[in-house]
Amino acid sequence: MASNCVSHTNPSAQTPGLSDVSSRTLYGAYICLLSLILFASCSAPESKHPYQDITHFSKTFAREKYYRIYFPNDYQMNNSSRYPVIYFFHGWGGRYKSDDNAKLEYDSLQRLVDKHNVLLVMWDGNVDENEPRPYNIGNHEHVRYQTQMKDYFPELVSHIDSSYRTMADKQHRGIIGFSMGGFMSYFLAGKYPEMVQAAVGMTGSPEFFVGYPDNHTLYPLRYAFENLREVKLRFHNSTADELTYLNSEVADGAAWDGKVPFEYWQFEGGHVVDLPGETRVFDKAMSFVVQAFAEPAVVPKQWSHYDLYPEFTIYGYNVRTNIAQPGYTYLKHVSSGGFGITTARWLPDGPPIDSVQIQLTTAPIYTPNTKLHVVKLHTKSRKVIEEDVQADGQGRITLSFDGSHYEVRISKTGDNGNSGAIAFDYEMKNGQRFLRPGNNQLQLMLFAAEPNRIKGNYNIVVTSPDSTVRIDGPGMITSGRISLSKSNVVNIRCAMKAPVNAAPPFVKLHIATTAGNVTNQSELVIPVMFDVPAFENVLIDDNLALNDTTRARGDGNGYGTVQPGERIVVYVDGHPLKLYSDNKFIKTEQEDQFDIMVPAKWPDGFTVASVIQVADDCPDGTEIELLGNYETKEFMPIKRVVHWGKVRLRINRPSKQ
Repeated sequence: MASNCVSHTNPSAQTPGLSDVSSRTLYGAYICLLSLILFASCSAPESKHPYQDITHFSKTFAREKYYRIYFPNDYQMNNSSRYPVIYFFHGWGGRYKSDDNAKLEYDSLQRLVDKHNVLLVMWDGNVDENEPRPYNIGNHEHVRYQTQMKDYFPELVSHIDSSYRTMADKQHRGIIGFSMGGFMSYFLAGKYPEMVQAAVGMTGSPEFFVGYPDNHTLYPLRYAFENLREVKLRFHNSTADELTYLNSEVADGAAWDGKVPFEYWQFEGGHVVDLPGETRVFDKAMSFVVQAFAEPAVVPKQWSHYDLYPEFTIYGYNVRTNIAQPGYTYLKHVSSGGFGITTARWLPDGPPIDSVQIQLTTAPIYTPNTKLHVVKLHTKSRKVIEEDVQADGQGRITLSFDGSHYEVRISKTGDNGNSGAIAFDYEMKNGQRFLRPGNNQLQLMLFAAEPNRIKGNYNIVVTSPDSTVRIDGPGMITSGRISLSKSNVVNIRCAMKAPVNAAPPFVKLHIATTAGNVTNQSELVIPVMFDVPAFENVLIDDNLALNDTTRARGDGNGYGTVQPGERIVVYVDGHPLKLYSDNKFIKTEQEDQFDIMVPAKWPDGFTVASVIQVADDCPDGTEIELLGNYETKEFMPIKRVVHWGKVRLRINRPSKQ
């Protein structure tokens, strides 16, 4: 049972000291009796309370942490049964015992616990008693502690599973979260998809900075659904919430992903879980999770994962890096046959992070103490590296990388089979990287590890979840023996319009490549050069502060013009632009971003802008066209409005003085 049962008493109260022998005897009897009472109260709920408030010592926090737990009536009556567990994550200002903003009737939840026959655990996201903001997430100034909730969640789960009669597996564990807790429900379910069967976000926040005070990263839920494909998801959005419009962007991101199991429901109301005195909406959330419990969890043959921490473990794969700046490590289409690995400064299209060393140890999925043939492709240089590695006694192998994009294929040394091919990139005419409105043609870049052992042709199927995109081809590739190759032409007709909010302005392609009985799944994200008019009133910050309220972010001579080698920020009517370009004289891998908070009722919805660099060898007089956008906000409800336009830059070399 639980280590400490508070049962509405003061856990720090001290028993008065006793000096004589008889008093010590009475004291011993008192302690025994108290222990029996506490044990009994920890074993089952008191009749006068529908819950128990418990403390346990947390190594993550280095102190006692509270949680509240509800037991179904059947728990006391059936001492041999085990029960699923649902965790509830409160919002801002809430604690394990209350969440006034949610309007959730904690004393009424026992009926739902009995109805669904589950344990319900209300965790405490408070990081410091003097800090009402939970979870150590938010804007830059809100990330204040080294303590991370990603460390506490598995610790609490382990404590609950070891203390109560739970079904201690993924299939019988779910999360429901409100507001900031809604964000955390998706973030932690995506961090640990092997631990969570279902997650419900209730009017959750759409994006926050997460990490350590000296290194935290913006985590936009709309781009992170690859982490959640093995979790059943439901999202509650209201009609009159401060976050209504921002949360519609989260739903757009789920649709853009195209593979995540996602239910979206919008209800009449504000930023609440339920109307005061009701539990109707919370019951819908619990019903969804319980229904997911009845569906057996399927171990994925392939999975992908973004992670913003320097070290992490996912599905038994352990990754260690020396990343010391904001950004992600991205594992793609991982299976026993190989994987892709890269870093990214931001999601979904950030350039790799320089000067990074990565060590990856696989899960124990290979035959112990056998040799494996590993082929690595450095996708930018197209350089192929081959090596034989020895699996350890547990069937793991360890590989090293830098922060660039690599594709890795793994097979047993001497095996006559194959691990199939993967689509890792694409090419378009004239070096273009953007789809244009109308007809486009591209070819997929394919990589297979052992060309001499591949038999049969490759069949390639390309799809997109976007209804504005039509795809034809490439069909069958006639030559089945390839190491690096291009597919037949893929015809893409794009009718996507520039989004008016922060919905993804990219086309996502799902690619299935089949040879024999081996099918590999991969994905590509392709930006769109929207047909929008040119911006007017364009100003250049090349180390030039444009007014008294902005600071210079560019790096150049401060003339306010664009010259080779300069790093610039482009402004339109005082708004810094997020810029997109496939021009060869824009050094996209050197792009940086900075964020600003456009005022609204709450500081939610981050705006990002670009710092781009012009190549040193860009000829004088060159005209470069870029796509850009800036954001404004409506105050309440918070509504992000994205303004798109083209920017035409003319390169002017400085005249000799």
